[in-house]
Amino acid sequence: MSRKDFDPRDRLEKPARRRALFAAGELVLAAAATPALAASAAPPPVPLRVMHGFADHTGMSLWIQGAQAQALEVAISAGQADAAPARKLAAPLTARNDFTTTLEIGGLDPGTAYHYAIRAEKARVVLARGSFRTQAHWQYRGDPPTVRIATGSCAYMNDFRFDRPGRPYGGGEEIFDSIAATQPDLMLWLGDNIYLRETEHTSRDGINRRYRFYRQHPAMQRLWTAAPHVAIWDDHDFGPDNSDASYSGIGWSTEAFLRHWPLPFAPRADGLYGQIVQGDVELFLLDDRTHRYPQHWPEGADKVMYGPKQMQWLKAALTYSRAPFKLVACGSQALNEVPRQTDAAQYETWARYPAERADFLRFLEERKIPGVILLSGDRHFTEHLRLQRPGLYPLSDITVSPLTSGPSAGLNDAERGNPDLVPGSIYDDRNFALITVTGPRSRRALSIEIRDTKGEKRWDWQTTAAELAAGTRNS
Repeated sequence: MSRKDFDPRDRLEKPARRRALFAAGELVLAAAATPALAASAAPPPVPLRVMHGFADHTGMSLWIQGAQAQALEVAISAGQADAAPARKLAAPLTARNDFTTTLEIGGLDPGTAYHYAIRAEKARVVLARGSFRTQAHWQYRGDPPTVRIATGSCAYMNDFRFDRPGRPYGGGEEIFDSIAATQPDLMLWLGDNIYLRETEHTSRDGINRRYRFYRQHPAMQRLWTAAPHVAIWDDHDFGPDNSDASYSGIGWSTEAFLRHWPLPFAPRADGLYGQIVQGDVELFLLDDRTHRYPQHWPEGADKVMYGPKQMQWLKAALTYSRAPFKLVACGSQALNEVPRQTDAAQYETWARYPAERADFLRFLEERKIPGVILLSGDRHFTEHLRLQRPGLYPLSDITVSPLTSGPSAGLNDAERGNPDLVPGSIYDDRNFALITVTGPRSRRALSIEIRDTKGEKRWDWQTTAAELAAGTRNS
């Protein structure tokens, strides 16, 4: 993506202190892997890093990372924070998994708050503590709960050791606290959740280091435990800029993604895609890299972004779904024709894979699937594109980008004059979206608010399940 000049206030506060913090963290990790260094340096231990994975009715995933091999014990209790633990679970950290583990906590009660305390095994000192809540079991019992989903893409965190010279590309780190303050039920990461640097594309250790950098980043600590997290990936989590299935490090980046983003569904052998339910909202999480042909591959039926197996699954899952809102999360924009029409080679869009996209759009029209909304990231600006479909409700593609990356300098007249653009929906600064679904089961309504780094609303869009069923089997 092109850069644009930033206000000097975008520079990190006290960069020398920030450098020292990350250098200390890496020293601890190096010492854990090298006993001789550990004996001579003996740095103080780094606190545990904890992230909440997806929570369903009776379970949740708790992700933990330390700085050395150790045996941890996680005590789980319901009710008050000081209640006696109902169970204790072992959570071993080993060098083989970069001192991470994902603890699958099952057998919980629906709609219940739980607390956890993490200790070194047989030690009294608490290394980390927190709380989470399982989803309510509303089905056949009443109206669905209000659902609040935060989402965004493109989180570039400055790293003075590996960044390009000049002004920092990342900024606006307060956005992560702003997201946490909304208290969402779920945080959905739409890709480019990390930015692998040039030195890391050919190194398993480098990819692991980049994830460590993000998980220990001071600006992100509150968000990791403020909500459950799920993620899809895009090019910068996967490999180099605009990378595709030809990238030879796909095994390493897949391994690292699965290690750091607990999948909320059973993994598939052919890609990182699947479906989850939050309240009565269904999210379809797509993998736009594993099967992606190069952008400049000759157009034809074989040129695909998602691949036939993933598309077959998506069609079946959408056909089966009875959710009033079906959020389809894509790393790349789905409806934007401008980059292809203007030959803007550096910008990605599904329109560059016309046969596969046309087949999917034709499926939506022929099957008259209600409630579909496309969510995308990548472009470093936010917009709402809307495809008019005679006899059916308009299909929306809402792009939410960037979180902390540099806002795009590529917003030309063609993008601003896109005939599918909803007037007033372009926002070309750092932002996130808050999706809220409310109302009784028979009259569900959805709103999407675009909020800036301080959490202030910049624009919003409202719709209802009835409006997104116009012309379909549910109308």
